[in-house]
Amino acid sequence: MRTCTPLRRLLPLLALLAVVPASACGQTGPSGTATPAGGGGPTGGSASGPAGRASTGATHGTAPSAVGAAASAHGVRLEATFTIGFPEQPTGPGVRKRPGVVVTYTLTREGGGGELVAYDVVPDSLGSGGLPPDVNPEHAWVYASGPAVRVSKQGFASAPGTTFVVAPTTGARVIPADGPLQGEAFAVSPAELDVPGDEFTAPRGSLPSGSNEWEFCVQVGERLPGMRPSAVGQGVLAAPVRAPEAEELICTPVVTLTAP
Repeated sequence: MRTCTPLRRLLPLLALLAVVPASACGQTGPSGTATPAGGGGPTGGSASGPAGRASTGATHGTAPSAVGAAASAHGVRLEATFTIGFPEQPTGPGVRKRPGVVVTYTLTREGGGGELVAYDVVPDSLGSGGLPPDVNPEHAWVYASGPAVRVSKQGFASAPGTTFVVAPTTGARVIPADGPLQGEAFAVSPAELDVPGDEFTAPRGSLPSGSNEWEFCVQVGERLPGMRPSAVGQGVLAAPVRAPEAEELICTPVVTLTAP
C-alpha cells in the first residue's frame, strides 16, 4: 500500500480533521456476520467487525491530512487511504479541477483459488457495448450509504424491463496472486450524486447534507470467460456489467474527513 501522499495533491493551508469512528461499513450482528449498510445494489454486501476483519486508523507514515481504513472479504484485503486534494484527471494545461476526496487503495489476495478481478475501471456512464479507450481510472460512483457518502467502483443490475441489444461493458483488472493491485478514486466535495442512468438499478436518494463521513468500496469477483482485453490497455479487461453478489462488494469502515 502506498503510504506517502504526494504533496501536489494536498490543498495548501487546509486544516483537515481525520477522525475514525468505531463503526464500520456494515454493522456486526450478534452472530458476528456483517450486514450491508447503504445498499450497494440489490445483492451488494460489505465487511466489518470480526467477521469482515475490518480495521481503521491513521496509516503509518502518511501525511497528517490522511486517514487509512481496511477490510477483508471474498479472499481479498482492501486497504485505502483518504486524503483531501485534486484529481489527476483530466490532464492538460489550463484545466480547472475541483478539490475533493482522493482515495488511494490496494487490493491483495489473501488465499489461493482461481483468478480474481476488481471491477475498478469504471466508465463515466454504463450501457455501452464497449469500453472507451479514454476511460478515467479515478472515476467512481458516489451515492448515500446511511449518513455516509459512499465512493464505489462497482457494477449495477439492469433495471426491470430493460433489455440491451449488446451487453453493457465496464472495466476490470486481475488481482495478482503475488502482490497488490493499486488504484485511485476521486469524488468532488461537497459530494455530488453520481450513479448510472435509469436503465440500471442504483441508489438515487439524496446525499446526506454536510456529511463528513466517507467510505470506499470496490467490487471483486471471479474472472469470467467473457472478459477480454480492452482498448484501454495496461491490463484492463472489458467485462460485462453486473451487480456484486454476496461479499463481492468490499467496503472500508466509515472515516470522518472535514472536506472543503
